Amino acid sequence: MDTEETLPPISVGDPLSVGEQLRQARRERSLSLEEAAAATRIALANLQAIEAMDFARLPADSFTRGQILLYAAFLGIDDRSLVSRFFFARDGVEKRPQTFLQESLRKQHLMPKKLAEPAHISSAAIAGILLLLIVCSFTGFCLYFSWNPFAFLTDRFFPPAASSKSVFHPADPATSNGGGQHNNVQLQAFFKKDSRVMVTLDNKPPAEQTYLKGANALWEADKQMSLEFFQPDSAELHLNGARFPFPDGSDGRFLLRLPSPPAAASSR
Repeated sequence: MDTEETLPPISVGDPLSVGEQLRQARRERSLSLEEAAAATRIALANLQAIEAMDFARLPADSFTRGQILLYAAFLGIDDRSLVSRFFFARDGVEKRPQTFLQESLRKQHLMPKKLAEPAHISSAAIAGILLLLIVCSFTGFCLYFSWNPFAFLTDRFFPPAASSKSVFHPADPATSNGGGQHNNVQLQAFFKKDSRVMVTLDNKPPAEQTYLKGANALWEADKQMSLEFFQPDSAELHLNGARFPFPDGSDGRFLLRLPSPPAAASSR
C-alpha cells in the first residue's frame, strides 16, 4: 500500500521542518516509508506521524525522541538539534495534554536499560528468609512431637551431679546394710536403645515407662526401688553417681532391686 499520498507536500521557500527534512532525505535515497520502517524497526504509523509532524499520534516523548534519532541516523543525518527543533515546533504550535503514563515517563527520563532491569534481592535478605523457614520448620517439628531440644541437650552434656547428702551404695560400708540406715537411692540410666522399663519406687505401685535411644532417666527412692528391663544391655546405669553394672537376665527379664536383697545364710 502506497502511503506517500497521505503526507502533506513540502513547502517551497520556507525552512524545512524536521519532518520535511527527514522525508526529503528518505526520498533522495528512493526509499518508501514501508522500507524505512522495515529497516529501522520503527512502526510505520510513527514514521508517518514524524514526517507529517502529527504530534497527537506519537507515543511518549522519551520514545519519540529515540525514534527521531534512530530514523535520522538511518538516513545519514547527523544533526542533534533535530529532537529539540521537533519538540519546539510542537510546543510552539499546540500545548497538547499528555496522558498520565506519558507525563510519568517524561519526568523520570526512563532509559531502555532501566526499563528492562529486573528487581534485585540482596543475598542477605535471601539468607534471612531461608533461616526463618528453617526455624519455623524446626519449631513445628518440636511442637508436633512434643520434644524439648534444650532439655535433651542439657541432660545429654550436663548429667545431674550426685547429691551431696548421704546416699546408699552397696559397695560403701558406711551405707550398706551393716553400716547403718541410708537416706535415699538414686539411679540414673542413659539408654542405648529404645526400651521399656517397669519401675517400682518404695511402696508405690509399679509404673511402666518407655524411653527412646539417647534419652536418660533419673529415679530416686527413699529406701528401695525395683526396675525391670525388657532388653539386654539397653542402658548405662549410674548408682548415686558411680557406674553400676546392668543386671543379668532370666527368661527375657532383667530385674534390678536396690538395695540388693541379703544373700541367704549358709547352712551350718
